[in-house]
Amino acid sequence: MKNAIRYYYQIEVNDLERKDGYYTFDNYALVEIKREINFSFYRSLLQYQFPLYPIILNQNQEYITNIENKNYLLLNLYPHDTVTLNTIELFQIPISQEEILPWHELWMNKVDYYEKHVHTIANEKIKKSFFYYIGMAENAISFYQMIKHKNALYISHYRMNSDFDYWNIANITVDYRVRDVAEYTKNAFFSGNFSIAQLYDYFYRNQYTQEDYLLFYARMLFPSYYFDCYDAIAEGEDDSCLDIYIDKIKDYEVLLKELYLSFSQSFFLPKIDWIVEQ
Repeated sequence: MKNAIRYYYQIEVNDLERKDGYYTFDNYALVEIKREINFSFYRSLLQYQFPLYPIILNQNQEYITNIENKNYLLLNLYPHDTVTLNTIELFQIPISQEEILPWHELWMNKVDYYEKHVHTIANEKIKKSFFYYIGMAENAISFYQMIKHKNALYISHYRMNSDFDYWNIANITVDYRVRDVAEYTKNAFFSGNFSIAQLYDYFYRNQYTQEDYLLFYARMLFPSYYFDCYDAIAEGEDDSCLDIYIDKIKDYEVLLKELYLSFSQSFFLPKIDWIVEQ
C-alpha cells in the first residue's frame, strides 16, 4: 500500500497504520469506498461550509483511486473540534425533498440476512447474544411501523462512532435528522461519554415533533452497533468489540426505559413491555 500511495499521490509514506477499516499516515487517511459518492454533492457541502475533510486528487486529477481492485479516497485530516451534540445541531442541513424512508424494510432485510448467516459463525459470544439483539431489532421494526410520518430529510451520517466519521464524505448520507442524534447517543453511551441532561437540552433547543421523538426511539432500539461488530467478526477480526455491548445490556435497557418515561409524559409512545416493566 505504501508504494501505491507514493505512485498515485507522490507522497512519501513512512509509518502506515490500518485502523477501523482505513489507513492513516501523517495527516492523511486512505479510505476504501464501499458506497457510491455523489461528488457534486460533496462540492455543494463545501460551499455550505460543511467542514468535511478535503479530498486529495491523485496524479490523474481524479477523486477515486483504484488499488488492487478496490476504490479509495485520500483525505486530508486537518484538525477539527471534537464532535458533540452541539456540532450536530450546528450543521443540520435540510434537503429540499421530502419522502418516507423505509427503515423497516432495510432492517427486515438485515435481520433475514443475519438469521441465515449466523449458522456459519462458530463464535460463543455471538451464539449467546445473537437472539437478544435480533429481538431488539424486531422491536425496532414493529415500533417504526406504528409511525405515520412524512418528515424532511437532512444531511446525515451512516455511523457516528468517531469524530472521523463525522467529517468523512464517504460516511455521508441523507436521512431524517434524528439519525445522527441517535447514532451519536448510542456510541456515547457505550463509550462512557453520555450525558442524558445534554441530550434533553438538545431536544429542548431543537423543538422535536412527536414523530421526531418516535423516529429517534425506533433508532435507539435498533442495535446497529451490535451488527457492525458482528460484521467485523465475520470478516476475521477478534470478538472483543462485543464485550462492552454484552456487559452493558442491562444499563442500556435502563436508558431505554428512562427515555420512554420522559417522552411519554408529553405524547403517546407505544409501550414495549420488556423495557417499561422491568
